[in-house]
Amino acid sequence: MKSKAKEWRPRAALAGVVAVCMTATVLAVSGAGADTAGMKFVQTGHLIYNSTLGTVFHVDGATKNVDGQVSVPGLAPGTQAVQTDTKGFVLARGSITEFGKSDLKVEDPRPAPSDEKPVLLEAAGAAFAIYRQAGAISRMNDNPVTLSIGPGLGQPVATKSGTLWVHRTTAGQICQLPVQADRLSCGAQLTSGHGGALTVVGDQVMFVDTTARELRTVGADGFGPPVPINGVSVTPDSIIAPYDVNGRIAILDPGKNELNLVDPAPVRGDRKPADPVVRKVPQGKYSQIASSGKGVAMIDSSTDTLVTIDSNGKTTPHKIKPPSAGARVPKDQKPDLFRGADSRLYVDSTAGERVMVVDDDGEVTEVETGKESKKPGKESTPESKPTTPPPSTPPPNPPSTQPTRSEPTRTNQPARTNGPDENENKPKRPPRTEPPRTMEPPEATKPTSKPPTTKPTPIKASRAGAPPGLKASETDGAVTLSWRRPNLNGGKLVRYSISQGGDSVSATSPKYTWSGLTNETSYTFRVRAITRGTDGKLLTGVPSTVTATPKGNGRVWITYDGPVSKYGDEYTDSNCPEDTDAEDCGYIMVHASGLEPNTSYHFRAYASEWGELHTENGGGYDIETDDDGNIQQKKFHNSAVGQRIYVTATGPGGPYRSASITWPNG
Repeated sequence: MKSKAKEWRPRAALAGVVAVCMTATVLAVSGAGADTAGMKFVQTGHLIYNSTLGTVFHVDGATKNVDGQVSVPGLAPGTQAVQTDTKGFVLARGSITEFGKSDLKVEDPRPAPSDEKPVLLEAAGAAFAIYRQAGAISRMNDNPVTLSIGPGLGQPVATKSGTLWVHRTTAGQICQLPVQADRLSCGAQLTSGHGGALTVVGDQVMFVDTTARELRTVGADGFGPPVPINGVSVTPDSIIAPYDVNGRIAILDPGKNELNLVDPAPVRGDRKPADPVVRKVPQGKYSQIASSGKGVAMIDSSTDTLVTIDSNGKTTPHKIKPPSAGARVPKDQKPDLFRGADSRLYVDSTAGERVMVVDDDGEVTEVETGKESKKPGKESTPESKPTTPPPSTPPPNPPSTQPTRSEPTRTNQPARTNGPDENENKPKRPPRTEPPRTMEPPEATKPTSKPPTTKPTPIKASRAGAPPGLKASETDGAVTLSWRRPNLNGGKLVRYSISQGGDSVSATSPKYTWSGLTNETSYTFRVRAITRGTDGKLLTGVPSTVTATPKGNGRVWITYDGPVSKYGDEYTDSNCPEDTDAEDCGYIMVHASGLEPNTSYHFRAYASEWGELHTENGGGYDIETDDDGNIQQKKFHNSAVGQRIYVTATGPGGPYRSASITWPNG
C-alpha cells in the first residue's frame, strides 16, 4: 500500500506545524550549553488514528485543536500512531507505516517485530514501540533499530536524551538503549525472583523493587544502594507511574484504592525525606497510570473513566465517551493513556474519534478527531431513497432541458446510467402510485434465491485439541519448544500461543525458543492452538504442558573450595560473620574455559536471597584468562548457607552465567 495523500489539514500545513513546534519546544539533548550539532527537538502534540476514516490526525496539545491530518487507509481498528520531530509512524498489528511530516509521503508498510499491541514512547528525536510479551524493541529515528531480546519486558521509560530503559523480567536485568546505540547494555542485575518497575525522577532512572519494598537508582554501571520504602503500602500488585509527580514517585495500590506519593530523597541522599502523601482514589479497576509532571491521570477500565488528580490533591472523574454507532472498534479495545514528549497526557478513544487532553493543572479538554461515519451510511441506505422522489407524476420522457432544480434533476436519473440511482428507481416504475408495493418485487425474488436454506447447516467448530509431541530442549538461558499440529476440530489455525509464568507469546510455526531465562530454574510452558471458528470467533485450544530447566553454557562454572582458614586467612567478621561456622564460610572457586586468551573478564557473584555479593568498589572482580583462555581462581568469600549461588562474567563473547550451586555443598 502506498497512499498518495496530499493533505495535512484543515487548519495548517504540516510544515508550518513543525516550524511552530520547533520554535515552541525545548532542546532536549543534554541541557543548556550542549553541542547543537544534530540536535533534536521535543515534538509537541499527539497523533491519533481514526480507524473509521482511515486517517491520522495531529492534535495540538496547547491549543486543543486538530491542526493536521494525513490519509493512511486500510489499517485495522486499534491502530496507534507516534511521532518524532520529522516523521510520523502508524503501528497496526504486525506492521509499521511511516510518513514524512513535511512532504506527507506515506511509505509502504514494513513488518513489525510482533503482531501484539506495543507500548509507545516519545523522547527527543526518537519514538519507540516496545512489544513486551515478545521481547522486541523498535526505535524509530534517524538511526532506526529493531531488537529481539527475549520475551518478558516490564514497564519501559525514556530519559530526556532519548535513551530507552527496559526491565527484562525473565532475566532480571535492567538495560538501556542510548539514542544512537544499536544494542542494549544491561549493567544492573536484580535478585532472582524480585519484581518491580522502572520510573524516572527528574532525569534519574530508578527502580521500585516491589518484592523487597526498596528503591534504587539505576545507571550504566548498575544499581545504587537499596533504600527501604517506608510508610506506604507497596505490594507486587502496585502500579508505578513511569514519571515523577513534582519530584515524587507515584505508587498506586489497587487493593486499597490509594495513590502514594513517595519522596525519593533517601536514595539520592541530598536532603531529609518528606513524609509520603496518600490520596484516596475512587474504587475501580485501574490498569494505566501516567504523570504529566504536576498531575496524575489513571483509567478505570471497569467503567471507562478517566480519573485525574491535580497538584492540590483534587480528584476528578471524567467519563470517556463510547464510540459512535458504526465506528470500527476492535474487540476488547480499551482507551489508551499516553504521555507525549511535551509531557501532556492524552487519552485516545477506542475508535480514534476523539482525544482527551490532560493539562498540568488537571483540566481535561476533549478534542474531536474527525466526524463519525453516520452521514455516509444514511445517504447510501436504499430504504431512504424512495421517500424523496415525487410520488405520482414523473414526465413520460426524460426532459432535455429543464430550468428547475428539484424535480427535473430527480427524473433525469432513471434515463441515465448512473449505477445505484438507476437500480433503485427501476422497481418503482409499474406501481408508482403505491409506494408500499415498490418493496415487494425485491421481496418476491428472495424465495427464488433461498436455496442455501436447503443446504445442511455447517457444523460449528470447537476448540482445537492439545498440540501433540510437545518437547523441550534446554540450552544456556533458553528453552526451545517443538510440537506437532493438533486436531483443529473444524477451525482454521490462526497462531499458537505459548505461555509461561503469566507471560504469553505467539508463533505461527510449531517451534519456539523462549530465551532470557535463568539457568537452573524450573519453568512450565503451555502451548495452545488459536483457531477461528465457522462463526468467525477465535477459539483457544486445549493446552499441552512441559517443564524444563535451562542450563549454564559450560564456559563458566563455580565450586565450593573449602573454608577461609584453608588459605591461612584470618577468620574475622571482616570476611565472614562471627556467628558462622568456619566450615560454612569459604571461597567461591571460579572456573572458566574456552574464553578469549589473555583477556580480562569482569565477574560478579550473587546469592538467591542476599542479591549481589561483594558490592564494595563497584562490585565484582576483574580476572584475566591464561594463554588458553582458562580461569581457575578463588574469589568472593561467602557464608550464604543454604542459598543458591552463581556468578556472571562480562567480556568478549559474553555475557556468561554459571549454573547455580547450593552453598556450601553444591
